[in-house]
Amino acid sequence: MNDGFGASHAVAALASEVWESLLDREPYYAVATARAIERIPRGTLAEAEAVARAARVRLRKLDGIEQGSLSRTERLTARYLAHVLRDEIDGPDRWWTAFGITPYTVAAPLSLVPALVFQCLPLQTPADEERYLSLVHDLAASIESLRDRTLAQAERGWLIPRPALPAVRATLERLASSLGASLVPAEARAEEPLKERIALAVQQQIAPAFAALLETIGSQYERGASEAVGLVQFPKGAEAYARWVRHHLNSEAEPDEIHAIGIREVERLSHSMAELRSTAFGWNGNESDFHMRLRSDPRAKAASPEGLEQTYRGHLARMEVLLPTLLRHPPRARPDIARLQPALEVGMTFGYYDPPSAARNSGIYYYSGHGLDDRLQLNEAALMFHELVPGHHVQISRQMENSLLPEIRRRTYLFSTFNEGWAEYSAGLGEELGAYTDPYDLYGWLAHQRFTAQRLVIDTGLNWLGWPLEQARRYMAANTLEAAPQIASETLRYSTDLPGQALAYRMGFLKFRALRQDAQERLGRQFDLAEFHEVILSEGSLPLPVLQSSLTEWATALPQRAH
Repeated sequence: MNDGFGASHAVAALASEVWESLLDREPYYAVATARAIERIPRGTLAEAEAVARAARVRLRKLDGIEQGSLSRTERLTARYLAHVLRDEIDGPDRWWTAFGITPYTVAAPLSLVPALVFQCLPLQTPADEERYLSLVHDLAASIESLRDRTLAQAERGWLIPRPALPAVRATLERLASSLGASLVPAEARAEEPLKERIALAVQQQIAPAFAALLETIGSQYERGASEAVGLVQFPKGAEAYARWVRHHLNSEAEPDEIHAIGIREVERLSHSMAELRSTAFGWNGNESDFHMRLRSDPRAKAASPEGLEQTYRGHLARMEVLLPTLLRHPPRARPDIARLQPALEVGMTFGYYDPPSAARNSGIYYYSGHGLDDRLQLNEAALMFHELVPGHHVQISRQMENSLLPEIRRRTYLFSTFNEGWAEYSAGLGEELGAYTDPYDLYGWLAHQRFTAQRLVIDTGLNWLGWPLEQARRYMAANTLEAAPQIASETLRYSTDLPGQALAYRMGFLKFRALRQDAQERLGRQFDLAEFHEVILSEGSLPLPVLQSSLTEWATALPQRAH
C-alpha cells in the first residue's frame, strides 16, 4: 500500500497523531514538553470511550501500512503504536474496575497538579487570570467526576473494600487541605484581588468537591462494602484482573503461572538469605529471630530522614563510579533525591521517581521519611540503583534525550514491565559489579528481590485465588523485612489500589535476565554487556515482546556484520 517514503511518512504521522491525543488529555506530558495547559480532563467514562473510538480508527490505519521498507526504529515505532492503541481500546473496560480514589491512584496525580499545572502558569494579563480560574474549575470537576465514578462502580457491585477505606479517607482529607492551599498563588505572583478570587474559587468549588466525595464513602457506603479484598470477589472480577495483568505486563501471562513462579522465586531467595546469614553474620537460627535482632540493630535502620537521605546519596555516588562498565552514554540529566511532602508519606511505603522536565534538568527520587522507627533500611542501596542509577533515571533520561525517536517514544514510559524490569535488573547489576560490599546491603538486596518475588504470590493470591487479607499479610510478614504498617499498606496497594502493577517488577527482572542470557548464548565471545545495554537504551521503553524481537534481530545480525 505504501512505498518506502510513504510508509515512513505514514508511521511518523500516526505517531504524531497519537502523541497529540495524549498531550491533549494528559497535563503531565503537556507540562513536561512546555506545552500550555488549556484544560484538565475529568476522567469520565465518556472520555475513555472517545479515546477508544479514535484508537480503533488509528489501528486500522496502522494495519494498512506496509512495514517491509521501514528502518529498525520505524518498525519498532509501528509495533509500539500497536500496543498503545490496543491498550487504549481496552481503556473503557478498565475504567470500571479501577478505584480512582485509593492512595496510589489519587495521591500522586492530584498532589502533582499544583506544581505541574498551576505554579508554572503566567499571571500577567486578564486572560492569564481567567485561564487560571478556569483550570481551578476543571480540577474541581475532575474531583466531582471521581465521586460520579465511585457511585457508578458501587451500582455495579464494585465498592472499595472496608479495610481500605480508612487510608482512602485519610488521603482525601490531607489532599483537600494541602491542595486547596497550594492553589492560591504566593504574593510575588499575584496581587491581592486576584488571590482573593482564586481563594474564593477554591472555597466554593474545590472544598465542596472533596467534601461530597468524602461523604460518598461515608458510613452508608461502608456498610455495603465487603471485608474481603481483591478483584476476584467482584462481578466479573477474575476477567478484570486478567485484563489488568495484560495491561501491566503487556502480555497474556497466566495468573496461575505467575503465582507458581513467585513461589519458586521466594523459596530460592529464602535459601540464599539463609546462606548469607550463616556466612556473613554467623547466624544459624531461624529467620524471624534474626530479623528481630535486626530491628534492634542501629546499622539496619535510619536514625532520621536526613540520615536516610545521606545514605541514599552515598550509594548513588558509588554506583556512578561504575557506570562506564555498564553504559556507552550516560544521560545528561543529573539524578537527585528529595523528601516527599508530609501529606503523601503516610499512604506510601517508599516513594516515587519524578523524571526531568522542561523546567528541571534533573530526575528526582522522592522518598518517604515517615515511620523510620519501624522500618528496616537494608534495601537502601538496591532502591537507589533501581530508582536512579542505572535504573529509572538512566533509562528515562536517555530516552528523553534521544532526538532520533518520535516524541511519543521520547516522552512517555507506558510499559510497566519494561520500566520496572529494567530498574530491577539495574539493581541486580549492583550485585554483579560488587557494589553490595557490605553484608547488610547484600542481605538487603536479597531481601528486596524476595520482596518483589512475594508480590507475584500475593498479588495473584488476593486478586485471582481469593486469598483473605490476613493470609496475604501472614505470607508477606514471613517473606519480607517489612513492619506491620508497611505490610498493611502494601497488601492494600496490591488488592485495591493497583492490582497487577506490582507483578511488573519481578516478571520484568526475570525477562531482562532471560533476554541477556539468550543474547550471550547467540553471540558467545562477541557479547559485550555495555553494547547490549546500548541496544536496549537507544530505543527507549518498549513492550517486552517488541523488545525481545528487537534484541533477536540485533543478535542475529551481529555475527553477519562481523564477517
